[in-house]
Amino acid sequence: MSGVDRQLALKKMSELLRAGATMLSETCPICGLPLFKLKSGEVVCPIHGRIFIARTEEEVAEASTLSVLTELEKAASAEISKFVKALRSGDIGNDPTALRTLAAWLDIIERVERIKQYLQQGGEKPRGKS
Repeated sequence: MSGVDRQLALKKMSELLRAGATMLSETCPICGLPLFKLKSGEVVCPIHGRIFIARTEEEVAEASTLSVLTELEKAASAEISKFVKALRSGDIGNDPTALRTLAAWLDIIERVERIKQYLQQGGEKPRGKS
C-alpha cells in the first residue's frame, strides 16, 4: 500500500470510529484492513465498503444472491439514467415503447428491493405489495 493509499485508509478508519463504528478483529479479505461494524449492524471495509462475512454455506449463497441483486439494481439505475438524459435532450418524446421500457426498469428495481428486504428480514414476508 502506497503512502497516499495508507493515509486515505487511516482517514476513512478514523471517520468510521468518529461516527460510532466498532473496529472488529476480522479483516477485509481483499485488502487486509480491519473491518468495522456500523451502528446499523452493517459490516464495512474502510476502502471497499460493505463486506459480507460468510460463516456457513447458506450465508455464502445469500451473500452471492445479494451481490447479484445489487449489480442488477445498478444496471437498471444506469438504464433509467440514460432514459432521463434522453428525455431531457428531447430524443424521446411520448414514445410508448420507451415509456414501457422505463416502466420495466422501474419494476425491476422495485422487485429487487423487495427481494433484498425479504432476504435481510431472514425470509419473512416483506411489507408492501404481495
